Amino acid sequence: MKQIFTPIIFSLCLWAGMVFPATAYAGLRGMPEGKPRVEVGSKAPLDTEDLRKAHEEGKVILLMFGNPDHCIYCEKVWSNIHDLWPHYEKDMAAILKIHRAAKFWGPESEAVALGQRYGVIGEPWLFVIDPKGIVTHIFIGFTGREQIETELKKALRPADVKFEIK
Repeated sequence: MKQIFTPIIFSLCLWAGMVFPATAYAGLRGMPEGKPRVEVGSKAPLDTEDLRKAHEEGKVILLMFGNPDHCIYCEKVWSNIHDLWPHYEKDMAAILKIHRAAKFWGPESEAVALGQRYGVIGEPWLFVIDPKGIVTHIFIGFTGREQIETELKKALRPADVKFEIK
């Protein structure tokens, strides 16, 4: 009996590897796929009213693409942002755009269009945008509170900013 199951299990694993390639597995690990269209050091598209308002107020924008209701990694990142809120509320705007679940739950169409403009695939993505409207950092996938706060502080001091992507 054992000899029969070994070839069957091997065949199923081989089939699963072809049907669900490693790139599709990235979403299951909380890692978005692809490369954003908006890069670190470039002017951020501020196409929505909430983004324009935050920019006009001179705030650092933490723009997150994700769905905290259906993605554990998004929920954790959004929670980390909310933990920072009381300390930086005068200097920071936290803006969430539900992007990936758009096909299923029908969020605002402007969020979908903005996600396409930024080039996000999967979730979560977090763009740190300084008061001048420049993307200073892009977090891809789960991000801890300390990492977010470090980049937030850098964006608050534009002269000290060193552009990087993680």
